[in-house]
Amino acid sequence: MKKRPLALAAALALALPAATPAAPLSESFARLGLKKKIVKPALGLLRHEYIVPDGPYFQLFDWDMYFMGAALSYDRVSAPIVGSVKDFLSFVDEFANWTGYAPREIAPDALWALPEMCKPFLAQAAARASLTSGDFSWLRGSDPPPSADERYLKLQRYERPDAPPRVSFYRKLQDTLAFWENNRRAPDGLFVWYNGVESGTDNSPAVSDSPSLTTEGVDLQCYLYREYLALALIAERLGEKKDAADYRAKAAALAELVRRRMWSADDGMFWNINGRTGAFVKVRAWTSFVPLWAGIATPAQARRLIGEHLLKRDEFWSAHGVRTLAKGERLYDARAGYWRGPVWVISNYLVMHGLLNYGDKRHARELARETERLLAADIAKTGGMNENYDPETGAPAANGRFVSWNLLAEHMSVEAASGQDPTRIPER
Repeated sequence: MKKRPLALAAALALALPAATPAAPLSESFARLGLKKKIVKPALGLLRHEYIVPDGPYFQLFDWDMYFMGAALSYDRVSAPIVGSVKDFLSFVDEFANWTGYAPREIAPDALWALPEMCKPFLAQAAARASLTSGDFSWLRGSDPPPSADERYLKLQRYERPDAPPRVSFYRKLQDTLAFWENNRRAPDGLFVWYNGVESGTDNSPAVSDSPSLTTEGVDLQCYLYREYLALALIAERLGEKKDAADYRAKAAALAELVRRRMWSADDGMFWNINGRTGAFVKVRAWTSFVPLWAGIATPAQARRLIGEHLLKRDEFWSAHGVRTLAKGERLYDARAGYWRGPVWVISNYLVMHGLLNYGDKRHARELARETERLLAADIAKTGGMNENYDPETGAPAANGRFVSWNLLAEHMSVEAASGQDPTRIPER
């Protein structure tokens, strides 16, 4: 049955998060001016204004940028997110590099973290910023060449003789997905992380660093699934109906592959896979719950994942949020483990929406309240927020003066109560 177009009111509700009542975190964020320090002007390699985590950071990061954009959509902020996407895309299909490649981290004076790829959040960020502003047309545009040097122009013509004079932002987004398909897909059809740092969960024992290009990450498949859906939305808004259908088909096929290949009925768990051996990587990390946020898990899989693992006090569920590594794992370190146990706002946030997606409002609300309480207590004591927190004590466990995706916590309780989700990707 053909789906009816969304009514205007419903479409607007998806495009812009509803205004929410003032909350203690909102008051603290405003009092401290936290959101005033995260937008940087164009400088050097970064040719558009861009968004950074506050603190010691001056470089543009991939998934930080996306989740900060989702949080700032409540404030109707879109321009620095659009600028950030353009800054990443300025390196896509340029300088004779791999088609679709973009580094995951860019500073005004240098590309960082090579050869790690930008995590698949660029289409999601472009879609979120466009929904916030109500304008998708910028994706038809392009930047001028990064160099006027005739040698550069000659090289571009040599490398891509059939390419248009300038590649549009829309085409560059498409090519970032082509990069994953052409360079990071294993023979079983799943995609691999280069290493743990590329994945964002830097030191997680669930992702191999040596050898690299080994781990088929549960989280990576979910991010790519959502990236396909975001690009389908963009294509739909730009009138590219065939592209939209193709990306939705790719998303559906990847979701089915995750359910079939990465789910262990014996363990009631989604596991990463060693792409070289085909074996499950049986390390209990929070990323096994990302299929709940993405909506990939079947209801039966979700029930087991939540009941048999997530809510177990001796595994993931703590008094202060979701442990990023299960308590019984050999490398679990609550105080100084970074991604090996400490609670992060981003993992709490995604798990909260995963719980909501599968009908568990009670635990979603509990997780939201505790996340807000953690940050409020930290702000009251230190005047700022930390990257992560000890799940056993709630004490700050990493770098202070951190303003990134913890901005998402400002509206967590309201979202837990209402189901509002600024990361939701509408179909049209």
